[in-house]
Parts: sequence; C-alpha cells; structure tokens
Amino acid sequence: MADVRPLSVHVEDLTGDDGGAFRILRVDASAERHGAPVVLVHGMFTDRRFWLSKREVGLAAYLARAGHPVIAVQRRGLPDSPRCTRRRGLVEHLAHDLPVVARRVARSHERPAFWIGHSFGGVLAARAIATRLPSETVAGLVLLASQYEVGKRMLDRPGNLATKTIVRMRGHLPARAAGLGPVDEPAAAVFDACDWVERRHGPGFGAELAGIHAPTLAISGAADRVDPSAGCRRFVESIASTDKTFWVAGKTQGFETDYDHPGIVVSKPARREIWPRIAAWLAEHEPTASPT
Repeated sequence: MADVRPLSVHVEDLTGDDGGAFRILRVDASAERHGAPVVLVHGMFTDRRFWLSKREVGLAAYLARAGHPVIAVQRRGLPDSPRCTRRRGLVEHLAHDLPVVARRVARSHERPAFWIGHSFGGVLAARAIATRLPSETVAGLVLLASQYEVGKRMLDRPGNLATKTIVRMRGHLPARAAGLGPVDEPAAAVFDACDWVERRHGPGFGAELAGIHAPTLAISGAADRVDPSAGCRRFVESIASTDKTFWVAGKTQGFETDYDHPGIVVSKPARREIWPRIAAWLAEHEPTASPT
C-alpha cells in the first residue's frame, strides 16, 4: 500500500556567493526524522518537479516519507526560478550556488548529507563534492544516468555549432519545442554544457573525480540512449572511493524493465524497484558523525 502521509513542502529562495538568485524546495514528512538529509540535483531541460510533481509524487516524497529531510535544488535562470541578474550558467551553479546549499543544509541538520543527481545533475553534484564541498559534510553520492563521455553529439563538436547558433538566435535553448524536455534552458547553461563536453577527453575532469572518496552508488538504464551505460560506467570508475556500486537497470540484470533516461526516476516501475534500492543504499550508508 502506498505511503500517503502528508508532506511538508516549502519553497525557499537563496542567494549564491556571487549574488545570483536560485531556489530550493524543502520536503519533509515527519517531525521525527531519523535519516540524514538528502540533496537532489536535477539535470538539464527539467527542474525541481522532476523530483516532486504537483501532485506530490516523486523520489523526493518517497525519501521524505522514509525519514530523510529532502532539499531539491532548482538552478538559477529557469522559468520558475527567482529573477537572477547574474550569469545563469552551470559554472555559477557549481561554484556559487551548490556550496550555499551545502552550508544551508549543514546549519539545519546534524549529519552529513547525501547528494543525488540525475543526468547532468549528477555531474554537477559529483564535481561539487570533488572540488567545492567539505568532505565532512558529504555522506555519499548517488548518480542516476550521469555521465559526459559517450554520445552528447549536440553538445560536442561539430554538432554543438548548430546548438550554439540556435541559442544565440533565440536567447535560450527551446527544449520544449525540440522535444528535449519540459523546461527551456538559459543560454549560459547550454554554453557551459557544450564547453564541459568538448573538454571531456582532457585530464581535468578525471582528476577531479579522483578526489571523491565518499561512498558512491551509480545506476544507469539499459535502454538509455541519452546517457548510455558505457559512459555511466566510465564516469563512476573515475571516482576514487573504495565503496562504489554500479548497477545497469535492465531485464538482463533482473530488473522489471529496461529503463530509459527519465524512466530510471519518474516511471511506475522505478517507484517499485529503483526508489526502494536507493533508500536501502542510503540506510546502509547512514552517517553518524556531525558535520563541522
């Protein structure tokens, strides 16, 4: 039977270290929390509703009802974000916004936080943990369909030349019109994504990931054509943690279905078998130490 306990949901606007405005969604289901906080970082062409729908269905609700205070981050510059007068790119989100989120969580909770990211949100979360966040504030990392090495033709040369041209003409990337997702992307975020993917074969990102020593769970979809399992495997293999788990979610591996890119989080089969696996992994890695 589905857990229908009421949720406490609050929208909060924060200011990045550079003065840029962004938004978080705080989700809780019980005053008697027993789990560590969880920070959710969405990917491109979507927003915080990827984690919690208007009907309050989603991984955020599931983890909140499992006892975790949940913080879903929404990037600056998206349609339902506060007005931001600073650059609205991935670089700023990584350098100026996610550290503010980490400090906000550390002030409010007694234990280190788990960070969960989907798609490019996982890349952002991983890079933040590797380069921006104090290690004592991080309990673990969960990557869902996250990578930057395989595919990405429209973000890498020469395909990204067309992508950049469209963005310059429109002032944003019309994701909805192009069938990429429900949320249009700011130009700066698209340019940053192209830049990161262009530099994917250089030594920089791999060296960053080698700085991650937190427990890591990575799950890829067997039918994912956006972020294929081969790239997700390479991504997690670059992480230095000695506690790493990688699952390919598909029928051959004993899952109910071959999961695609969004379906690994937002499908009905994911509710039945992906969400419980994530919750179980979090429980197994529950931290006891308090963050500084």
